[in-house]
This record gives sequence, C-alpha cells and structure tokens, in this order.
Amino acid sequence: MTTVPQISKDIFVEILQDKKLVQPDDLLIFQTLYSLDKQEASATDLARIIGWTDKAAVVGRVVGLGMRIVKKYDIQQRKRENGKKVFWDFFFTGYYKGTYFIYQLKPELKEALEECGLTQNIKPISIQNSYLFVWNPNKWSQWTDPNNEPYIEKNIEELNNTGKVTLMWSCRSHKSIKPGDRAFLARVGSTPRGIFASGKVVSEPFLSQHWSGEDKDVPRVLIEFDTLLNPEKEPILTLDLRRLFSLKNYSVKENLSTRNWAPQSSGISIRPEAVDELEEEWFEFLRTQNIRHNPFSETTDTTITFVEGSATQVTQTRYERNIYARKECLKHYGYSCSVCDFNFEKFYGSLGYKFIHVHHLTQVATIKQEYKLNPIQDLRPVCPNCHSMLHKQNPPLTIEELKEIIKK
Repeated sequence: MTTVPQISKDIFVEILQDKKLVQPDDLLIFQTLYSLDKQEASATDLARIIGWTDKAAVVGRVVGLGMRIVKKYDIQQRKRENGKKVFWDFFFTGYYKGTYFIYQLKPELKEALEECGLTQNIKPISIQNSYLFVWNPNKWSQWTDPNNEPYIEKNIEELNNTGKVTLMWSCRSHKSIKPGDRAFLARVGSTPRGIFASGKVVSEPFLSQHWSGEDKDVPRVLIEFDTLLNPEKEPILTLDLRRLFSLKNYSVKENLSTRNWAPQSSGISIRPEAVDELEEEWFEFLRTQNIRHNPFSETTDTTITFVEGSATQVTQTRYERNIYARKECLKHYGYSCSVCDFNFEKFYGSLGYKFIHVHHLTQVATIKQEYKLNPIQDLRPVCPNCHSMLHKQNPPLTIEELKEIIKK
C-alpha cells in the first residue's frame, strides 16, 4: 500500500473555496463531523445525524469529492492490496470500533474550515447512542413484590404522577455509555418477552452492590424512564431482539415469544441501523395499545397530551423535547414551514427529506415545570431561519406576527 496522502491546510483552504470541487453535501459532512465530540464518528452515525438514508450516502460523497480533487491536484493516492483506490484518507484519519470504522477529521482540514469561516455558527453536539437493558423475572422477581423496594406498580404510579421515574440498572457497556443516551428495557427469561420501558441515561456509570446481595460490585447507571409498563398486567412490544444486535436480516416485528434467544447482559449497545426502526415500532405500539397511564394513546377528539419539559439540573436548566410529541405534530402539519411555507425536500430533494424544526408556541423554558402539551395545539413546524427570527426577541414573536413582517 502506498503512503497515506498528506494535504496541507493551505491546499484544503483552496479546495474549500472552490465551489466546483466542494458541493454543499460535502461541506455538510465536514461541518457535522466538526461539531461532534472529538470530531469523530462512523459513516452510519453521520448519515443519521444529517438525515440521509444510510452510510452509503456519506461514503459516496466522500469518494466523489476525492475523485474531483485528484483530477485537479497532483496528490499521491493510496491503493488497497486489491488495487482499489482509497479516497477517505484525503480528509480523515480513522480506526475501527468494533465492526464500525470511525472517521476522525484531519487537523489540517479542521484548521482550513476555521480559516474559511465555515465553523462560526456550528454548535457542539453529542451522538446519542441507544442501549438495551434487561430484566429477567426468573432471576429477580422482587420487582413485582409489593413488599419490595423498588416495586414496579409504585414506580408506574410515580411516573404517571410526575412524568418520570428514575431507577438504577446494571450496565455492561460502562466504558462507553454516557448521560443522555437512549435506554430501552426488555423482559427476558419467562414470557411475555419484549420491550416494556424506555427512557434516557442520566448518570455516569458507577459501582454498586450486586442485586443478589453478593459481596461484589457491578457497574450501574441511573435511567430516567418516560414509559414503564407492567408485563404481567398489560401488553408489551414483543419482537426478535436479535435484530437489534445482528447484521442478519431478522425482522424487528418477529414475535419474541416464539424464541428462546435473549441477551445475556444488560446495557448492550443497539446497532445504529436498528435504532430508528425500533423507535418507530415502539412509538406506534404505544399509540395503538390499550395501556394504563398511556400519554401516547390515540383519542377520538385528537387531544392527545404529552408530558413536556422534564427539567433536569446539569450545568444549567435544560428542558427535554418530547420525541413523540414532535412526531405527532409533523404527522398532522407536515414538513413545510408554518411561516414562509418553505419545504426542504421540494427544494433540496432527498437531502431535505423530513428536515424541519418544531416550534413551541408555549415557551417551556419560562414555565420551570412540566406541563401537559398538546402537539396539535402547541407545536408548529418551522424552517430554521423563521425559527431563529421567532426567537429574535423576548418574548418570541408569534407565527402570525412574523408572517406580517414577511408580507411587508
């Protein structure tokens, strides 16, 4: 294999300023990577963050840009042992993390992006990973015992009254899991088997005594659950859990009750490709099932309410946006801006598919508490420009006021 190509910062500046070479999609990849922790991510994660179908959209654009650069610049290109040319290492270094290859933005490209003023308005973001935690009643049946603490029915009541309940759970992926990551809880062992709770991780991993009382510590995290069902009293989402971890073509809708396979550990990372499908299945399940204390069930008068806000103390007060409420809003209103009627998919094609912001007519940041949100009455889709203009003053403009400004 030939030497990895080295492109200087000055050449990268030339490349970034050449609109015939660098297309908007190429720049979007670099800017997205720049915004991430350690400025690194897999092609799969980049595609999910940007909103593209899969990693092929990222890889294809990287290869395309590399081919255009080779035509203009005399850059030594590396080849694989099979003779195929390599393009990604023009822009990135990288390493394997399990089965995923992680792109790292080259320092020279980072400096060039900054010098060209292409990073000024980029806000740091963190990749949210998803993990599956498990509960096996054959090993720990005390959770359904009214005399035990915690007791699942008491936990469900707390969630119904406050909108959340926080529980401690063992975690295998203690070296990678972090606050903010998505958490799903599955019942394994005895039937029914499947997903019966969801929430988010709200602590760093810590050591705590094993649930059995044995004289040993195990890694745990705190999970703040937004949904919790009792598998012995109401339906749960039965599916083949192998689909969440294996690359084989298992259907996520296969009924888990007919299979004996189950994860042997709790807190296992879910494949990024399976996360969106799982979220969709879980959302549709909650919307359509007869579940106690279900804030997501459909009603005949379309006045579905959602717990919104969920203030948590970090370095500052932070209000969590409810993902189910967003989906319900966009299902009703669509993806065109409520102010200027701009539609990203119509203008940008597949790149803009389902891209839109959601604006809260009631400003949760001023409420300082949780409240019942109606996604049809309280939310509206708006483009990023109009969203910024709505918040240009305090209190924000109304949608009607901004529409009048546009007409002038």
